[in-house]
Amino acid sequence: MINYVIKRFQHTFQPYEIVLARLLSKPSEKFHLSKPLKNGEVINTGNGPIRHEDVIGKPYRSLITSSKSSSHQYMLCKPSLEEYVVNKRRHAQPIYPLDASLIVQLSDVHADFPDMEFGPSIDVEKPASFQGLDLSDEYDLFLQGRLERRNIQVQQGIRTSAPPKQYLECGTGHGSLTLQICKAIHSGNAYYNGNDSTRGSILHSLDRNAKHLATGVKNLKHYDRGIYWTDVEFHLLSESEQGPSQWLYSPTATYYRDIVGRLADRPGGFLNGAFLDIPSPQDHLRSIAQHLVAESPLIVFVPSITQLWDCLQQIKTLGIPLSMTRVLELMSSSGGGGMREWDLRRTVVRETGKGSMVARPKVGIRVVGGGFVGIFKKLPADSFVRTWE
Repeated sequence: MINYVIKRFQHTFQPYEIVLARLLSKPSEKFHLSKPLKNGEVINTGNGPIRHEDVIGKPYRSLITSSKSSSHQYMLCKPSLEEYVVNKRRHAQPIYPLDASLIVQLSDVHADFPDMEFGPSIDVEKPASFQGLDLSDEYDLFLQGRLERRNIQVQQGIRTSAPPKQYLECGTGHGSLTLQICKAIHSGNAYYNGNDSTRGSILHSLDRNAKHLATGVKNLKHYDRGIYWTDVEFHLLSESEQGPSQWLYSPTATYYRDIVGRLADRPGGFLNGAFLDIPSPQDHLRSIAQHLVAESPLIVFVPSITQLWDCLQQIKTLGIPLSMTRVLELMSSSGGGGMREWDLRRTVVRETGKGSMVARPKVGIRVVGGGFVGIFKKLPADSFVRTWE
């Protein structure tokens, strides 16, 4: 616990941390993202190298000069997640961080850690600032009941038998979306100690391209000294596995044998959310939907609006229990970020009576930028509703 507290209050660069060295005279134009800090390594700049050992132990925002030029000063900064993702070497086109964060926010993915034995129970009193609020007595009793049940579980050492929440990402790529999903679920693993009973959330991230997967793994592993490393199980699909649906039954998926294998046939599904950034996502909707828990989100990211139409066609043709709730366009800009809502639906031409498609922005302005996000929700098995007419 002492080491953990010390780490929380450190404000100096530590081994294996990433640093962004900004040229002080042009901090927004000239900067260099380091590898994980390690003795013997250097940050190569146009004005000579900066040794990693000269950075380790320095406070954030310190100034330093390269070994060849004392006239060029660099400010040592802790990079934001956006700066980290945008400036990492890439083998696959990333979903830019602002867009990726919006996608995760729209999915409403969140997590809590499982109930465990943390120590003696604590009688938590309502803060003084709440005393004057007009809260419902019934609701206060409900909250008090939750607290009492949790205290009883703590005293008796009872742990919930519920499995951790499971999320699926198809298309690891650069790892940008992976990192954003981990931000949302990381709190569920606050007390993870290697035992799955202490794990609240798991992200399964898979890719068919070994080079892309290796890049995504490295980018996640190096970010903030591996803070999200234990939140993800990575899977590489073999050439014989045609898509993410095959991963559910793949013998090469190591985690399948431990957790997924026990849950894949569970009535009502076992996935609490899925994110698809792959070609032809419509071909995998049925197999993934059958493993989604009711009301769980399925997020599809595609470059063309017609690909979302293909998804809708597949849902209707095969009777897949999914309902599209929103369609949004990712707007192009210098760093990504921003969305515009679209109207995508089936309609009937009044003059001819024939079916047609409506695909247009919900506001009447020029279409720019690239990328569309379709948000689907899993319907209960006995309540598939045709939402086309």
